[in-house]
Amino acid sequence: YYVVHREQVTLNLNIEEFETKEEADKQRHYLRQHYHDSIILDQNDINNLYLRVRSNSIKKNKGY
Repeated sequence: YYVVHREQVTLNLNIEEFETKEEADKQRHYLRQHYHDSIILDQNDINNLYLRVRSNSIKKNKGY
């Protein structure tokens, strides 16, 4: 599981990897208390995101 987050002040993107959903949930809870926007992604989410970005990039390069 991946926790993707940004601190609301600096907007720096951070990605942390966890073995279990429970660990990821704990980190996300901690981050939300410290003013970070965060989301938990699993490998399927990462794959879908990659395919969507790649598809959009190909369309953009072809002028669609």
